[in-house]
Amino acid sequence: MRKDNKTIENIKKIYFRSFDNSYYNKVCDFLIKLSQYDRKHINWNWARWEWMFFHPEFNSNLIDKIGLWFCDEELVGMATYDHYFGEAFFATKLGFEELEKDILEYTIATFSDENGLGIAVNDTDTRTLNLLHSYGFLKNEQTETILEITLEDVSLDFITPKGITLKNLDIKKDLYKHHNVLWKGFNHEGHLPIDEATTNRQKIMLLASNLNPLLHIAAENKDGEYVAYCGLWYNQKTDYAYVEPVCTIPEYRGEGVGKAVVLEALKKCFSLGAKKAYVISDIYFYKSLGFHKHSHYTFYWYNI
Repeated sequence: MRKDNKTIENIKKIYFRSFDNSYYNKVCDFLIKLSQYDRKHINWNWARWEWMFFHPEFNSNLIDKIGLWFCDEELVGMATYDHYFGEAFFATKLGFEELEKDILEYTIATFSDENGLGIAVNDTDTRTLNLLHSYGFLKNEQTETILEITLEDVSLDFITPKGITLKNLDIKKDLYKHHNVLWKGFNHEGHLPIDEATTNRQKIMLLASNLNPLLHIAAENKDGEYVAYCGLWYNQKTDYAYVEPVCTIPEYRGEGVGKAVVLEALKKCFSLGAKKAYVISDIYFYKSLGFHKHSHYTFYWYNI
């Protein structure tokens, strides 16, 4: 008996899970793969996720609202808020674009606040732009620029300013120094808060899963105070580093201290295998080091 040849298509079994800490590394890997060949989502790379997740301002009480979509045991889509409700990010793995509407609807319903919801979109990502427009999102004035540097194409040499010593961050001993340089370097007013709750939040920042102290460079003055700091994030599954944060306290700005910590961190990252580095910024400081514009993102807003 002759049997007709039939093509049997595998039906994708998609299911939803709420995030918990056991999925942290799966999200990192998902974001790594997301930008492996197409960098339209490089503004939301794995390191931005990690920086946010361990940041003192991240509202960790809401993490079970982060949505994950799986095909079998593979993470193929996600939606997360950015630090707190009101801004969000969502994406799908290539080949699972049919999930985008469901994920966007979840994102709107879950992460909107009293002002609505903002989502940053690559200006060249027409698919996502069309999707947001179909749901009533409107263009906002808020934007993000991603700068890129190709490490082998630039000089990473620098002169350490007089009276300054560059050091790797000591995550066990440098809690106060690290907190102090961030406080002053980002122009916070008043005295450094050292209450127990604030200190505990700062400790969490230094416990980030993939933080490599060798890539977190501080500039120390003769009094032992950290006066500038650069954090770099690198995963050997990628070819790039992510710059976050960089700051210099006001008294030392314009003296080359910020340049020194950034170039020292980039040099070490280059030695570990990174070929590029990205930073969310559009200021001249980075461009003077060899960074150039990679991509531009515009926020689109959903008003409730």
